[in-house]
Amino acid sequence: MRSRIHTKILSVSILGAVLFMYSTGTADEIYEKNKKANNLYKLGKYDDALKLYDDALLLAPHDNKLKANKGSTLYKKGDFDKAEEQYNNAITDSLLAKNANTHFNMGNILYRQGEKLQISGDPGKAKEKFQAALEHYIKTLDGRPDDIDAKWNLQLAHARIKQAEQQQQQQQNKDNKDNKENKDQQKNDQDQQNKDQQNKDQNKDQNQQDNKDQEKKDDKKQENQDQQNEQEQQQKEQQEQQAQLDESKQDMKKEEAKRLIELYADDADSLNKPQKKANSSKSKIQKDW
Repeated sequence: MRSRIHTKILSVSILGAVLFMYSTGTADEIYEKNKKANNLYKLGKYDDALKLYDDALLLAPHDNKLKANKGSTLYKKGDFDKAEEQYNNAITDSLLAKNANTHFNMGNILYRQGEKLQISGDPGKAKEKFQAALEHYIKTLDGRPDDIDAKWNLQLAHARIKQAEQQQQQQQNKDNKDNKENKDQQKNDQDQQNKDQQNKDQNKDQNQQDNKDQEKKDDKKQENQDQQNEQEQQQKEQQEQQAQLDESKQDMKKEEAKRLIELYADDADSLNKPQKKANSSKSKIQKDW
């Protein structure tokens, strides 16, 4: 959609009460500075024009028309926030508040601010700026019903409002979708955490049970080992006792044999001596035939 946003400069006339407030020389100086600044503005030399408007405002700090012209220059430089500030100060003047050009330019400032906000991804605030711009275009047409530029800009502002509403709805839908996805993801993460914790607890319980089982096995193994050691010790003791008994028996046999030898030593000597022959002179026993 083509855009025909224009800013209209206000011509500052130092008349009436304003002229009364300053000396003739000062009024002429203010007039000349404003006139030169207006010409520089038309040539697109906005920095030079802005300097002259500031110089004039030093001489007439309460001149709202100068403030409005400075606002128009700031608008051309793209400094929309400061331009709005200048126009807000200027519109406090009852005469400027009824001036169609004032509202037209203020509408343009708000429109451009809305564009920046829309580009930056803030359709809600952009919509507020476009609505405010629309109201100023309407006030422009109240004072100048045949202003083609104001009519065109009003249509642009209305279209931008609809566009911002659509973007706002799309953003809301996206936010809702993102929120739902985030909630689902959080739920999945929580479920996974619960599952991991459950597995961890189960593993812990299993490890504890395994440790208990292992302890039982170790205890049983130790018990069997103790029993085996006890049996081996008993066997060893029995073997030692048997060995002692056998040795004792052997000692007893040796002692018994020694005693018997000593007991029968004399008999042995007599047995070893040769026996005397019987007396042959003795009469033999006669057999009884």
